[in-house]
Amino acid sequence: MDETKVDARSLYRSEFGKLAEDANYSAQTYYEASKAAEFWGRSIVFFPALLAAAASLLVTFGLSRLWGAVAALAAAITATASFLGTQRQAAAFRSSGNSFTKIRHDARMWHDSLVEIQSESEIFRVLKDLRKEYASAIDQIELPSNRYFAKAQRRIKQGALDYEKSEDSEVGNGK
Repeated sequence: MDETKVDARSLYRSEFGKLAEDANYSAQTYYEASKAAEFWGRSIVFFPALLAAAASLLVTFGLSRLWGAVAALAAAITATASFLGTQRQAAAFRSSGNSFTKIRHDARMWHDSLVEIQSESEIFRVLKDLRKEYASAIDQIELPSNRYFAKAQRRIKQGALDYEKSEDSEVGNGK
């Protein structure tokens, strides 16, 4: 192989590596956002419903009728949250995380092996398609808060997604 092809393949490998890393951070960010949205979505339904039940019991036991207003307000919050589908955002974030995970896996596969065995025209086409897929995934949903990116970044730096590290530790432990 001449030097030009080696350099071109190295550049492609590097680009697939960058894409895999970008997708890794994006996926983890959306998963963190999904977990938070699911928690808050459940909370906005559960706690007002619990408050409505407790306030209704207080009225039933003969306490002030004003507890009835608290129960009605809490029930209205629960009904509104249920109607608006508080879990939709969590599901959308999870779906985006899944899209980025697929892109990450495809990019890693190309980075780790297929760059060496496929034609340069095929490599270029796939890289271009994966970049389009990445841009499309970003365009499909609102961006989560930066705090979820910071949380994802911490988890990734701690090795939460480091497959090689977990495999090495199992081998080293005789497992």
